[in-house]
Amino acid sequence: MKLTLESSRHLTGPNLYFHSPGTVLDVAVEGVPVDEIVQCWQEEVQKLLAATGWGETPLTVRTSSAGASLAFCSSMDAVYAATELNEAAWNSTVARLIGASPENFEKTVSKLKASIEQESNPELLKLSAAANSHGIQLLADEETVTLGLGIGSKSWPADKLPAADEVDWNSLCNIPLALITGTNGKSTVGRLLASIVKAAGNTSGLTSTDWIKVGDEILDVGDYSGPGGAREILRDQRVEFGVLESARGGMMRRGLGVTEAQAGIITNVAEEHLGEYGVRSLADLIDVKFTILRPLEVSGGTLVLNADDSGLVEYSRKLKHPLCWFSLDANSPILLNHRKKGGAVCYADQGKIFYAQGNSVNILLNVNEIPFTLNGAARYNVANSLGVIALAKNLGFADEIIVKALKEFKGDIDDNPGRGNYLTLPLPPANRSQDSDVEQSFQLLIDFAHNAHGLSAVCETLALLPANRRLVVAGHVGSHSDQEIREMTRVIAEIQPVFFLVPQMKDYLRGRKSGEISKIVLDELRLLGFTEENIGSTESCLEAVKLAVQRVKAGDLLLLVGLVERDKILAFLEELKN
Repeated sequence: MKLTLESSRHLTGPNLYFHSPGTVLDVAVEGVPVDEIVQCWQEEVQKLLAATGWGETPLTVRTSSAGASLAFCSSMDAVYAATELNEAAWNSTVARLIGASPENFEKTVSKLKASIEQESNPELLKLSAAANSHGIQLLADEETVTLGLGIGSKSWPADKLPAADEVDWNSLCNIPLALITGTNGKSTVGRLLASIVKAAGNTSGLTSTDWIKVGDEILDVGDYSGPGGAREILRDQRVEFGVLESARGGMMRRGLGVTEAQAGIITNVAEEHLGEYGVRSLADLIDVKFTILRPLEVSGGTLVLNADDSGLVEYSRKLKHPLCWFSLDANSPILLNHRKKGGAVCYADQGKIFYAQGNSVNILLNVNEIPFTLNGAARYNVANSLGVIALAKNLGFADEIIVKALKEFKGDIDDNPGRGNYLTLPLPPANRSQDSDVEQSFQLLIDFAHNAHGLSAVCETLALLPANRRLVVAGHVGSHSDQEIREMTRVIAEIQPVFFLVPQMKDYLRGRKSGEISKIVLDELRLLGFTEENIGSTESCLEAVKLAVQRVKAGDLLLLVGLVERDKILAFLEELKN
């Protein structure tokens, strides 16, 4: 028998398990039926809840053959105590099953009561109840409590809260919010939607895995795709419209940062980071992505889905919620059936983009009018355009505003850094030929694609772009499995690069040894028939890019994918123009 506590987390907002705050722990199980574990855990939790005066609380369980996730909700001022209680119940469960002596029950209850008392914040609960009665969202963390959102918000230190009757509720309001999730395309869709908000004359607050941004001002760089990023951007009183990228990690660690939103989109779902937080299969991951439905259920807001993703289509069959579908296939059965029922859809057909609802069909623009689709070669960006059009339409933006923003969104280093940036650069002087009839330049495609699904889309695009030869610099983070790294290597190898470099990314080893990732990649390349003179590794991404640029010739295409040191690399590429 093997019982392993994999992770234990407090949840501060809507999450995979319920709409309220609460707690969850993930356990791995071997040698004993999972159902037996769950039953024992439930008994231990209910004993502690009763002994601490918590009362009856619904328990939520998700199981697989390899383990379980065990969760229950709590009030917002009890998430830490709830987590302690859940862990204590698990410890008692393990002790019962292995025949060990559990911790003294009275001592455990005494500790938990002390934690509950210490965390208790009746003033916060009263303020939350008042906010709910006024239809105002409340954002809270350990330091700050905010009523309202963006331009309609006001914040107080968490230890200096006003009484509910002291708040000028008429001065507060919420702002429209869009939630964006999926495996690939999240950041691009967020930036596109923010550009539409700007074209409409409003100030957006954008969270993403790259930064938080108000209008055109980047407030900070880093991964802000969790609830902390949402709270920070929605406390800014300049923000009139919230565009919130909601990544898997943030949703699983803490839940969502908001309780209500007006629309959302799931771009696609592919296998990635399986095994973390109890997510053991693609089906589990799809469930996680649909967490963004919880705030939409409060408002009745539309959920936009990709009809070309079979997992999303299958999950949607059990939904009774307003949906809008998009697809690269004008004859998609999902779209056709949805339209028959009067539903709205967005699709591409013969180089044009259409938005239709029931029998009403509207041509918005040509695909080749959207610069970052590369005249339609970047099909994944055509799909991203369809998704954001559907999202914007369901948020009430006018056609002319949407079209204007799409036409102006170049998708370059400024508009969409690291996502499908296609550049033409002059060859280094040492690489230039004496033939005056030859254009002394090469092409460069930069993308942050970090999984096989995203890489397939990028490589499909690259295969359609003109090139004499193709060269690759590809990096990987250590959180991917050996199998995933090998699969991504095989995907890139299909474009038949003449030179393939693998840089070390020492800050992203995620528990692996230095050189371990490059060894896996180079081993796979050798199995695929690559010779030693055409492959290699370097100590850094910048070094790899410099080495690859030394190899380029006129008309070549260099792919930079999954790399870090972005600013240094872009500065180096900028120098080539001089």
